[in-house]
Amino acid sequence: MVASFKSIYVLTLLLSVCFGLDLGFSPKYYTHSERVDLLVNKVESDNTQLPFEYYNLPFVCPPGDTAKPVHLSLGEILRGDRIWQSNYELYFGVDMPCMRLCDLIAKESGLKRADHLIKNGYVVHWSLDGLPGATTFQSVTQKTKYYAAGFPLGFVKGDLSYIYNHVMLVIRYHKEGPNQNSIVGFEVYPKSVSNEQCPGSSKNYKNFAITFNKDADGHILPQRTTIPYTYSVYWREDKSIDYDSRWDLYYEDETSNSNHHIHWISFVNSLVLIFLGSLVVAVVLLRVLRKDIQGGSLLPSNEFDPSNSWKSLVTEVAQRPVLATSLTTLAASGIQTLIAIVGVIFIFVVNSKFSFSNSRSTSTFFNSHEGAFFSVSLFFFIASGYFSSYFGIIINKMFHHDYLNQPYSISKTISLSLLFSGFLPCLAFSVILFLNFFVWAQESSTALPFGTIIVMVLLFLIIQCPLGVVGGYHGNRRQFDRKSTFLKTSLLSPTKESFEDSIKAKPSPKKVPLMLNPLISIVIFGLIPFGVVYVELLFIFNSVWLEKTTFYYMYSFLFVTTLMLIVIIVESTIIAVYISLAVYHNPHWQWLSFRIGSSIGWFIFGYSIYYFIFYLSVHDFVSSLLFFGYMALACIAVGLGCGAVGLLTGLIFINVIFSAVKED
Repeated sequence: MVASFKSIYVLTLLLSVCFGLDLGFSPKYYTHSERVDLLVNKVESDNTQLPFEYYNLPFVCPPGDTAKPVHLSLGEILRGDRIWQSNYELYFGVDMPCMRLCDLIAKESGLKRADHLIKNGYVVHWSLDGLPGATTFQSVTQKTKYYAAGFPLGFVKGDLSYIYNHVMLVIRYHKEGPNQNSIVGFEVYPKSVSNEQCPGSSKNYKNFAITFNKDADGHILPQRTTIPYTYSVYWREDKSIDYDSRWDLYYEDETSNSNHHIHWISFVNSLVLIFLGSLVVAVVLLRVLRKDIQGGSLLPSNEFDPSNSWKSLVTEVAQRPVLATSLTTLAASGIQTLIAIVGVIFIFVVNSKFSFSNSRSTSTFFNSHEGAFFSVSLFFFIASGYFSSYFGIIINKMFHHDYLNQPYSISKTISLSLLFSGFLPCLAFSVILFLNFFVWAQESSTALPFGTIIVMVLLFLIIQCPLGVVGGYHGNRRQFDRKSTFLKTSLLSPTKESFEDSIKAKPSPKKVPLMLNPLISIVIFGLIPFGVVYVELLFIFNSVWLEKTTFYYMYSFLFVTTLMLIVIIVESTIIAVYISLAVYHNPHWQWLSFRIGSSIGWFIFGYSIYYFIFYLSVHDFVSSLLFFGYMALACIAVGLGCGAVGLLTGLIFINVIFSAVKED
């Protein structure tokens, strides 16, 4: 036991180093006149999925000799962050009414690029002490202030674009003691100024319009335009906000209260659905099934063979399913995904000081918005490779009845372990690498650098594969006996030969009932699970695809929703499997169980198509490809995870009811 804890501890440290995850999260205190670094990151838009590195823009001031790129975690790189130190000089508590940054001479190509990005609604992302530079808004309904991360690159008036070349930075701080000042707000007020003079509080100045010199045919002529960049800095003490609540304004908006009520209404509706499902399962298990086991069926005669009931399928339900290895691979990948999803959400719940009574959430151990999601997700995804191989080997033995023989050889154990633990990572990496070619061609910041690709490959080879082999080794050593509490294998034939003979003696029905048709079963049994997650799914979609200046933070609701989703899938699988056995005399429960669970993945992908058409304003091919590529990958992962829940539920349910029949 001690060795296991040491292994987990070493693995945690190793992955933390690899991913650059900061496990300590405490405020940084500043003293008067201390240098404060303003970091520039990227520009992105809600109308496209192609962000760009700030310093790659040809119309902004380039980094100076002292500005260097900031070391990024793997999660930040995957998120598309490209953070640099800037030339902005900020000193804590020192106001600077007017500072000159540079006079940039832009060519016509740079102006054309600026015009394109401004008209596509691109916003700039800067950060200060971990806080995003924010645009300030005033709530009309509540008369309160709230933030949106980022500020516009410019604005459009008529047919002309105007670039913001002056920024007024208002930095709010909270005094906690002598020489203990923490930054609690970073507000950016951009302005478009036609000259090098700082506008201050005056409104009597001319905006900087992006214009082009054109010939008689309308072609843009070569030109050089000087863009003056200036800034001003003001420090303001704020006693209403402390360090622990400094993210609250980023979570507020016009719809915060209504969104919170929507979460609670969705939660209550999901509980009602689960209660109804539990009631149906209770009736099946406690009344119909018990009566069936005791010999007095409450169900009508079977259309295939009225003389037989589901109890006569005791050997047929244990037969090897079609494409048994493929089903096992999908189930093992689903277990890996399920552990990763639940683990990531749980970590973010623990990291958030969240209360169901309000909409506030602040970080405890690490900043949830600095690529931590991708870092933690990679950690759990790689670590869960152990469990995918462990359970994959066990399920594979059950389906192939290899528990009756000696353990697998070393070569077979290794090959199966690598298959079960490496299928989904290889699929995900292949899709990401394929999409990366298109992103790289567009010179977007989300294009993975070659070094990052090498790191991901090494993580798979050095950590994922060995963990999978170890998990497969332990799964291969798993002993199957008649007293097993995990699966009561006593319902199966004692020898492989007698088992195969019993299968030949009792053919399965040739006709597939309408309710068990793959398409029909997906529609019927996927609708209720999708209804459970729909509201939370909408908020996640909005945060990821539509409103990139907002942050998703309702991890407690998401965790509860995930648990309710698992419960409703378990209940749906029990109902479907029992109907298949008792009503249709169909013993092929394996693929049915997996299909019942995975059906929600099809619903989510269908909803993503609807969301793309009616919510997003994406028109370019690459952005559309990225949306559907990543959504397909996400839906596959969710479908596999929920499918694994369905398959394990069916496995346990079949063994429980047939063991009860044999004992009876």
